[in-house]
Amino acid sequence: MKCPRCHIEVPTEALRCPDCKLPKPKSLIGQGDKNKTKSQMAVKRTRQDHKPGMKPERKLPRWVGIVAGTVSGLLIAAIGVYAYWYFTNTTSELDPHLAQPAMQKLRAMPSKQANLTVDQYLNQELEKSRRVGNLVSVQGWTMRPVQGTRSKMLISFSFQERDNTEQRAEWLADLSHETFTPQTDLASAACKQ
Repeated sequence: MKCPRCHIEVPTEALRCPDCKLPKPKSLIGQGDKNKTKSQMAVKRTRQDHKPGMKPERKLPRWVGIVAGTVSGLLIAAIGVYAYWYFTNTTSELDPHLAQPAMQKLRAMPSKQANLTVDQYLNQELEKSRRVGNLVSVQGWTMRPVQGTRSKMLISFSFQERDNTEQRAEWLADLSHETFTPQTDLASAACKQ
């Protein structure tokens, strides 16, 4: 195409004359693309849309991402709740071959009162409560497992007094190390450590 003002040849892709800067008529602006074949246009579009070796990007609606994120979050939360429930509510059973000797060892340990074992000291406390008329019921010695472990258990001696007062001596027994850690004041008073 020749410029109507200065008669210089104007390239088909140019929007203005390179010499006089006269704008190209609007009717001729798209004319350069009409002269190209369809295959040349397809190649040009392909090059613009994506890089070689890469698949064209598919855009999903925004709500799909929100739903997927919500479902993933709920699934992770559900797994976490289940794991917490499983590990806190699974009851360990006491091994009687380990538990019974541990309780016998604790009962035979010396107490803080001279010439009395822990068992004798607690029975003496029970008799004091009975003599003054406060004793309502006796549970005695009990053992129960600690959640999540087979090597620890709680050993306790308890009795109920008037006014719903419970006297409880409780120890955390570590069966693997044969140690007894007092958990209550009465247990601390009874055991010589």
